Amino acid sequence: MFSRASNQLIKRAGSSLWQSQLPCAARSFASKVTFVKKIYADGSTCQKCDFVWKQIEKDGLTEKIDRTVVADERDMSCEGIVLARKHNVTRAPFFVVTDDAKPDVEKVYDVYFKLKKDVFAQESGEAEKNEEIIRGMMKQVF
Repeated sequence: MFSRASNQLIKRAGSSLWQSQLPCAARSFASKVTFVKKIYADGSTCQKCDFVWKQIEKDGLTEKIDRTVVADERDMSCEGIVLARKHNVTRAPFFVVTDDAKPDVEKVYDVYFKLKKDVFAQESGEAEKNEEIIRGMMKQVF
């Protein structure tokens, strides 16, 4: 029914389809991902943090975030502030990633699309990357 060349093409297409779907199901190395978002001294939430969380929801990755921690500027002893100091992070939001095989080693991501690629094995579109960069720049200006 199909020629030998067609069968080869179908096999290749099927395997590449399977391979492209496979990484989305598993994490590259992470066994625990903590999302750290910021609350300002006046009690307002960080707009970039809200934007990134909406992007996580849009990407269908909320179930891969194990914990959400708040870095509240009104409480310098809260867990989020402690994590930011521990990892020398000055931008929000950020992610702390650990692996069960090496629980004492934590990797920090302060750019969502990098986490998405490295940990969740999903690529981000250029528009998404650009919007995150612009939001980060606007936060520094205003």
